[in-house]
Amino acid sequence: MTKIVVVGGVAGGASAAARARRLDEKAEILLLQSGPDVSFASCGMPYYIGGEITDRGKMAVQTPASLKARLNIDVRVNQRVTTIDTAQNSITSRDEKTGEILTAGYDHLVLAVGAEPFRPPIKGIDRPGLFALRNLDDMDNIVSWILKKKEAAPASSDMHCVVAGAGFVGLEMVEQLMKRGMQVTIVEMLPQILSPLDKEMAAILEKDLERRGVSVLTGDAISEFVEADGDAGDTIVKLKSGKALPPAQVTILGL
Repeated sequence: MTKIVVVGGVAGGASAAARARRLDEKAEILLLQSGPDVSFASCGMPYYIGGEITDRGKMAVQTPASLKARLNIDVRVNQRVTTIDTAQNSITSRDEKTGEILTAGYDHLVLAVGAEPFRPPIKGIDRPGLFALRNLDDMDNIVSWILKKKEAAPASSDMHCVVAGAGFVGLEMVEQLMKRGMQVTIVEMLPQILSPLDKEMAAILEKDLERRGVSVLTGDAISEFVEADGDAGDTIVKLKSGKALPPAQVTILGL
């Protein structure tokens, strides 16, 4: 029996495992995924944060149980691969929760580990309240932080969020944070938002954002994240132009 090991889930790994099953009904397929979620609706994450999607359960497209039932794929979550022995065709992983070690042999190995969000070496980037958005854990952490800060704010309109990066995900986050009633500033180091667009088209969108109350800063980059006076959880974003933004309760890194 052919043994196939797939490292990584979500779009790449889960799709590869499903395709392998369709090509070989008898193969033994093992999928190892770091973190608790093997397949989720990544495009929906900003909309859950904004409240348009209210059912957290709908964010999980597939689960280990559903992949086992539908495609007979053995899914192990919270697995951090530590060793790949290509001479012996074996792979070793460690359970991120229990520390248990798993070793499995393979005939074919698929690596679909994805990537980490880009975090430039900016001073203060590891401060609390700064978030990237890559998986459901990130999504849950952002929602929890917003709710925590909202308890201390008299009104949602008193909360300020800075979104660093004016790409597609960054602008989706701008829209959804506005739906929460927050004041939003977007910072983009390039001379326009949505760099794939012609500048004339981007200018139309930029004016629309400003008309809706968003502060749009282009052609400027972040130089430092500094703790705000009076609240260790608030951040002052300093720009290379020398400008300092009002204290932000939330900062989204869409870089």
